[in-house]
Amino acid sequence: MVELTFIIAVLNIGLGFALATYWGYGPPGLADAWGSLRRNCPQIPLPRFDLKRRRPAPHSFDLPLEPSIPSGLHELFDAGDPGELGIEPCDEPYDDDAAELMNPSIPELWDINEKYVEASVLRLNIAMIRSGARAAEIDSRLRSCRGRSDHETIETCLRLLREDCVGYLAEQSEAAQKFSDRIGELGELSSLGEEIEMGNFEQSAQVETTLNNLEYMDFNGDPEEGNRRLLEEIKNLGMARHRLRDKQEAAFLAIARCEDRIDKIEKQLFDDPLTQLPNRIGLEAELHAWWEQGRRKTRPMSAVLFDADKFGAVNEDYGPLLGDRILYQLGQILKSGFGEENLLGRFAGNRFLAVLLDAGPRAALKSIERIRQTVEKTTFLHEDRTIKITVGAAITEVKPDDGEYIAVLERLEKTMKTVKENGPNRAFLCDGHTPEPVESPNFGVEADEIVI
Repeated sequence: MVELTFIIAVLNIGLGFALATYWGYGPPGLADAWGSLRRNCPQIPLPRFDLKRRRPAPHSFDLPLEPSIPSGLHELFDAGDPGELGIEPCDEPYDDDAAELMNPSIPELWDINEKYVEASVLRLNIAMIRSGARAAEIDSRLRSCRGRSDHETIETCLRLLREDCVGYLAEQSEAAQKFSDRIGELGELSSLGEEIEMGNFEQSAQVETTLNNLEYMDFNGDPEEGNRRLLEEIKNLGMARHRLRDKQEAAFLAIARCEDRIDKIEKQLFDDPLTQLPNRIGLEAELHAWWEQGRRKTRPMSAVLFDADKFGAVNEDYGPLLGDRILYQLGQILKSGFGEENLLGRFAGNRFLAVLLDAGPRAALKSIERIRQTVEKTTFLHEDRTIKITVGAAITEVKPDDGEYIAVLERLEKTMKTVKENGPNRAFLCDGHTPEPVESPNFGVEADEIVI
């Protein structure tokens, strides 16, 4: 009888919690905030995704007509006092069980200062994403009228770009100040906060430079020259934005590694929305799990870092929207070449990381070289344009005595530097000492065309 009463009580509590959540009274989480950002933030034309079939849906690259403003994040971040946020500060990317951590009586899991530092980083990311989306829309408008630019279009794009710069500086200044006030709370990791702060300074300096250039540009002359100069300013803004994004992501992961909480990062943050592959956070979380399981000690493993050669020129010549479509397709080529059993994701920018199970470096070379030659033989078609790209590959063995996976990533970075020094479309293998060039046979890969 006691057992029956206990079961009925548990069922009632569970049903009550489920109904409360359904009616909107359940505990919110960072996953909800991040989901709101992903749903409402104006996106570059990414592939629409079929969640059931896990593959791109047809007509996957429709451009958004007008950027929208993320609504769910205003309520989350606009409150001046942290106590007015409406959610407990612990609900951040590292929380594995948000319902448990909502209880402030658990001091060992309740680090309010650290959580707010991370919230400040997220706030900075939101400002960047919104500004990047607006800049991409302006870039698209300018490129669509090249060769037939008119003064009205140039003036409109000039106004929109100026408004974006002013709006971003206002958002970024407020978020950067909140972050700066909390750098000291990072303790021994304060140097990472200082790197982010310096990145914010460089980013705002570039925006100020752009605003100054826009102020003194004379658009009464050749509209085509105005088009070119506006695109140049957008490119410079994008480069500064990407540098800051990389610094923030690296600091985010460094904090998680130092606190030994990689496995506590919210899984909603593991995916790259552009390529539909794991992002660097997702890659490191999986590598952390593999290291905990000791896979490197029981199974041969190899790692490869791919870098699309001179991809900045692709973005400059064809625009970031078209460049992003190519990156998506490149990710699909790699995914097809490596299969589901291996780890693959977007490491940063136009770099992809793959870790192969049950394959030493020599055995992995065949797959890696076939993929490199496949990319070389692929032509990307867009309207009347044909685009060709190549990739460089840095390869290394994952050794049983690699104490941390960071050692593998450092060898890959060192090897990639050698790859870039020796020209495009090359592969180098690092055996732990000096990287050596890979000389492979022609695998007879057939030419292919992909419409983007």
